[in-house]
Amino acid sequence: MPSAVAGPRSLPLIGHSLELRRDPLTFLQRVQMDYGDICKIQVGWIPIVTVFHPDHVRQILVENHKSFIKSRGVRLTNLILGNGLLTSEGSTHRRQRKLIQPAFQKRRILSYAADIRESTEQLTARWNNGGTLDLHSEMMRLALNVATRSLFKADVEKDAPEIGKALNQAMQDFNRVISNPLGRLLVQLPTPVGLRFRAGKKKLDRILYGMINERKANPGDQGDFLSMLFAAADEEGGMTEKQIRDAAMTIFLAGHETTANALTWSLFLVSSHPDFQARLQKELDQEPETPNPENPNPLVRALFAEAMRLYPPVWAIGREATEPVQVGDHSFPAGTTFLLSPYVTHRDERFWPDADQFKPERWLNEQEVLAPPKFRYFPFGGGPRICIGEPFAWMEGTMALTQILSQWQFDLITKEPETSPLVTLRPKGEVLARSEKR
Repeated sequence: MPSAVAGPRSLPLIGHSLELRRDPLTFLQRVQMDYGDICKIQVGWIPIVTVFHPDHVRQILVENHKSFIKSRGVRLTNLILGNGLLTSEGSTHRRQRKLIQPAFQKRRILSYAADIRESTEQLTARWNNGGTLDLHSEMMRLALNVATRSLFKADVEKDAPEIGKALNQAMQDFNRVISNPLGRLLVQLPTPVGLRFRAGKKKLDRILYGMINERKANPGDQGDFLSMLFAAADEEGGMTEKQIRDAAMTIFLAGHETTANALTWSLFLVSSHPDFQARLQKELDQEPETPNPENPNPLVRALFAEAMRLYPPVWAIGREATEPVQVGDHSFPAGTTFLLSPYVTHRDERFWPDADQFKPERWLNEQEVLAPPKFRYFPFGGGPRICIGEPFAWMEGTMALTQILSQWQFDLITKEPETSPLVTLRPKGEVLARSEKR
C-alpha cells in the first residue's frame, strides 16, 4: 500500500471492523471528509482503499475495468448465489451475460408490465383505509411477487412471510460474514451464523428448484425469465440446471431486494414531504389510472431517482486489482482491494447542490441531470458489469409508485428510520405509516 495514501488509525488485528459494523455510512463519510477521495482503511488485517471521486470511480468501473475483479466481499456472495452474473468473472461472466441478455431486451421487459400491475393491485387490495402499514415489509412483499411472476410465472404470495423471514436472516448474517476476514470459514463451520445461513439457503433453494422442476415438466416459452434460461444456447450448448439455478437465484435475490428497498425509501421520502406528495398526486389525477410503462410521469421518475441518490440500494461496490493499477495520482499493486460507495459520492456537496436534501425537482432539469462528472450518480454500477436489470428496475419502480400514489397517501408514524447497511441499504426496523385511501 503506497505510503502517500492516508487514513484513520486502526486497531491491531480488527482494523476498522467495529466502526464499519456499527455505522459504515457515517464512518465512510467521515473518512472522505478527513482524508480525501482516495484513503486507506482496514477490515481486520486486510487493507482497503476507499475511492469516492466520480472520475476515479469511472477509472475503476469503465476505463480500466479489465484490471479488476469483484472484491473478496462480493465473491463471498457465491455462498448463496453460486456462480451467477454477480460473482462470475472473465469468459464465464461474458458468456452468461450474452445468454441472459435477451431476457432484458425492451420488448421482453415491457411484457412484464402486466405482472407489475397485477402484483401492485393484489398488494393494495389488502390495505385498510386508516390502517397502519410497515412500508418496508409491504414493498418486500410486492417486489417478491413481481419477481416470482415475471421471472418464473409463479405466485408465491402464500409463501411470502416464510421467504421474507429467510431473506431477512440471510441479509443480517451475510453482513457479519462480509465484515469478517474469516467469513467463509464462519459460514462453513457449525457456528450459529453458519447454521442459520445454511438453513436459509436450503429453504430458498427448495423454493427455487421447485419452480425449475415445475418448468421442466411444462416446457416452452411461458413469457418469463426462466423460459429464456431454458432456451438460452450458444456454440457451447445450453445452460446446465446448476447454471440456470445460479442465474435465477442471482436475479431473484439481487433484483427483488434492491427494488424493494428503493420503493421503501421512495415512499418514506414522498410521505415525509407533504407538499411534494400533494403536487405529485395532483399531477397523477390528470393522468390515466393505468401507468404507461414506456412513458412514466416525470415527477414519479424524479422521485425514484432521488430516492436512489439519497439511499442507493447498493451502497458499496468492491473491486480487486488483478495487476498493478493507477487510480488518480496513486499507483497500487496487484491484489489491492478498492471500495466505492455510491452513498458517499451521491451526498457529496461538490457534485450535488444541497446534497443531503430531498429535491426530486433536480431530475426535471436536463442541464443538471447531464452535468459532469458522469459518475457522481451510479446506483446501478457502471461499465461492462452495470446491473443487467436496470431497465426492469426503472419500469417496476415507476409503475408501482404511480399505482400506489394515485390511490393512497401516507402519514408517517416512523418519522426518521435509521439505515441498516447490510448487503443492501435497508431501513433498520419497521417504517410505519398510516394509509389513507384517496
